[in-house]
Amino acid sequence: MADSSTEPQAPVAVFKKRGAKGKANIRKRPATPPPADSDDSDYSSSEDESGQRVKRRKKTATVTASSKDLASSKKDFSATVYSADRNVPITSTNDATKHSNWYDEKEDDLSAKNLLGSTRASAKDSQPDGTYKGLANQTSFIQKNPDAPQRAKGPVKAPTNIRTITVMDFKPDICKDYKKTGHCGFGDSCIFLHDRTDVKQGWQLDKEWEEVTKGKKNLGGTIIASANRDKKEQAPEDEAEIAMLEKIPFACIICEGPYREPIVTRCGHYFCEPCALKRYRKDPTCASCGAGTNGVFNSAKKLKKLLEKKREREEKKKKADEEADEE
Repeated sequence: MADSSTEPQAPVAVFKKRGAKGKANIRKRPATPPPADSDDSDYSSSEDESGQRVKRRKKTATVTASSKDLASSKKDFSATVYSADRNVPITSTNDATKHSNWYDEKEDDLSAKNLLGSTRASAKDSQPDGTYKGLANQTSFIQKNPDAPQRAKGPVKAPTNIRTITVMDFKPDICKDYKKTGHCGFGDSCIFLHDRTDVKQGWQLDKEWEEVTKGKKNLGGTIIASANRDKKEQAPEDEAEIAMLEKIPFACIICEGPYREPIVTRCGHYFCEPCALKRYRKDPTCASCGAGTNGVFNSAKKLKKLLEKKREREEKKKKADEEADEE
């Protein structure tokens, strides 16, 4: 009973000491900076009523998220009122009557007084007396200005209050669609010229003329009309055409008769179609030069004109020889 009546003993508190390794991992409190003397310090500090220190922050931070620091600014949404400056005097520029003198003459020579005259002559108070004096002596009621200059010829002076700009477009931009097809999808709103005529530049005409006259001795122009119509100049015949006409015989060399349904070979010789086919069965070569025809015979549609041209040329040559013999 005596043991149960005894009071229990209080527990003993045991404190564990940290080692050197444990102390090394503890973060130390940074040292408190000294108080700033001026109000422009970068740091701000204050203490509560309980004596706890408030965390320091920089005042020059780029972004401040607190709404307390923002100054409340009220925007004025009223209408803007404009007013004229009445201190500057009003000046007259005379833009409506402004003009420029682009001529070399003096201002007095181009004045309206010099060009039109100072005053107009007053009409004579001559009443008709009822006598007819003829057409030459009729009275003229048109008032003439005696001071006006006698300028019946020469260029007319242009107005000085209007500036005219003239652009000479020697190469117009022609609408390609309208020139090729005669139709343009843009219609009247097309910015290009709707013209179907062939326009060539000067250098293009010169180039074509040089190509035509290249290697020719006769560089004279073409005679369109002449006052002496009785004497007609004959154009010089082409040497190639003369040689070709001389090679064409008047008759077929196979049958020695006039051409019947004439044909021409690849080598340029003319024969009758029946004669050429009959000869081809035995000999496939040309009867004139001996070249192989390979059975190719084309119809000679221009032979009749060539033969007539050859006859006319020989007749002219024969007449010229006869006139030379008579002289």
